[in-house]
Amino acid sequence: MTQTTIETQTNSKLLKGILIGGLVGGALTLLDSNTRNKVKRSAILLKDNSMNMIEQVKENPGEMKEQMVSGVKGATETIKEAINDVETLYETVNEDVVGKVSEVKDISTEALGTAKDATSELKDISSKVVVAGKQLKETPAQSLKSNNDKGEKESDEIVKKPGLSNQKSISSNF
Repeated sequence: MTQTTIETQTNSKLLKGILIGGLVGGALTLLDSNTRNKVKRSAILLKDNSMNMIEQVKENPGEMKEQMVSGVKGATETIKEAINDVETLYETVNEDVVGKVSEVKDISTEALGTAKDATSELKDISSKVVVAGKQLKETPAQSLKSNNDKGEKESDEIVKKPGLSNQKSISSNF
């Protein structure tokens, strides 16, 4: 079979399925008495309106034509106004919102750059703090040791001097 025949058969099956589904669904909804009454009233109103329109067309075809033309013109004008309103709204949204979105994008890009700069600066600061901490850990131990060595030498010198007692040498270290 050709492609066209297969598509026709597929479309035909689809159409049959839709029609059968619609009929079954409609039949099931008519099982409810309220739904049946609404459908009955709607069908009667449709029939009455159709009959009235047919009678008016038979009596005054020109007048009905004018009413139809004026109705279509009115609808056309309303649609044109709606289209103009949509264009105006689109322009407003495009100017206001899209412009603001661009500003927000620029600001957020700037903020991101600033945050990256701050991050690198904080890393530099933290490395300096780490170095300072290491220096502080090393310095007290070395200064205490050097002070202790220096103090021992001074106390030894004081004790060795003639005429000084041990009491003076001890108090001079503190």
